[in-house]
Amino acid sequence: MISPMQFLVIGAGGLGCPALLGLQAGGARRITIVDDDHVDLSNLARQVLFSGADVGVSKVDAARQALLGRCRDSPPPAEITPLRRRLRADDLDGLLAELTAGSPRSWVVLECSDSPALKFAVHDACVRAGLRVVVGGVVGWHGQAMAVDPGQREAACYRCLFEAPPPPELAPACATVGVAGPVAGAVGHAMAGLAIGLAGPHALDRSPAGVCLHFDLLRGGVRRLAPTPRPSCVTCSTAIELHGGAPSPDHSPQDR
Repeated sequence: MISPMQFLVIGAGGLGCPALLGLQAGGARRITIVDDDHVDLSNLARQVLFSGADVGVSKVDAARQALLGRCRDSPPPAEITPLRRRLRADDLDGLLAELTAGSPRSWVVLECSDSPALKFAVHDACVRAGLRVVVGGVVGWHGQAMAVDPGQREAACYRCLFEAPPPPELAPACATVGVAGPVAGAVGHAMAGLAIGLAGPHALDRSPAGVCLHFDLLRGGVRRLAPTPRPSCVTCSTAIELHGGAPSPDHSPQDR
């Protein structure tokens, strides 16, 4: 049962919308959505929770109404909390502590924003707090989703595979490269599946922690990567020192 679990979805755009639908379809009933943006006409093609009537409405409010409308007759009742807020790296520790209220193992975070730097910052903050997190990104016809559980020392974290965000001048932006709607949908749903897998009462050998799924839908390819933890990983190594084996620390593509 995942219904007692709480899910925090950061970003309600091209990745966040299908991730929210996937969580709901998987039985999630307690979801908090964070985004500071409003629905724009250009969003409608791939941000599938929204319609023309939502243009100009806060994304978190429009997403909440869409999800509640879909599950109105499906018990138990959903608890969907909208949080209109722009996240910055230096806000994350306080926000996560406030939301999780000392119960990090009852939460799973889905990082669906369109900022590579924020993805790393959210990952690092979650690891510091002992929170399970799924990080996803999409650019063009490519995308990836990775599940991380700080409580599993034998599973790699996001920085074990991707050491640092690319410099801004080298990071392809969604606005210039574009995002293929089917890829955003596939990656968002994959993120929901990985998050539900992290939340479930599975044996450790069935957990998706440390798994990264890479999508190349233009060529019809999906690759499963399960790297071993990198000994020099600054996040994992610091976490072991601070938490006696439960990864945590250090600092540091959804489309809009």
